[in-house]
Amino acid sequence: MSKTYKLILCHTFLSLVSTLLLFPVSAKVPAVIVFGDSSVDTGNNNGIKTLLKSDFSPYGRDFEGGRPTGRFCNGRVPSDFFSEYFGLKKTVPAYLDPNYGISDFATGVVFASAGTGYDNTTAAVLVNLWLGYTF
Repeated sequence: MSKTYKLILCHTFLSLVSTLLLFPVSAKVPAVIVFGDSSVDTGNNNGIKTLLKSDFSPYGRDFEGGRPTGRFCNGRVPSDFFSEYFGLKKTVPAYLDPNYGISDFATGVVFASAGTGYDNTTAAVLVNLWLGYTF
């Protein structure tokens, strides 16, 4: 991913967040449906065979209860904040989390998985790592 593209993406994201914070939402948002990579993965990788996991310390140290959830951060991910802003749940559950069911997904669900991305190099590196790793 080029440096220019990263700057444009960052600027777009910050503009969106600024707009949401400055102008109250008058429309009703029924659900937050999330697709993406590790920046919004809320634990989908916990249930699949992959090298990319974050279900251990120090991940989650600032999350409710100080426990790792599979989020690639120490607290909530951006989609959690958007969900709360729109008056929905404080956190958006991962689709593969066994603690949640279809009724929990009515107000939002995350299909994101760490390791996915726009850059083909990401996949090439992970395949090389995976081939040298035994489960």
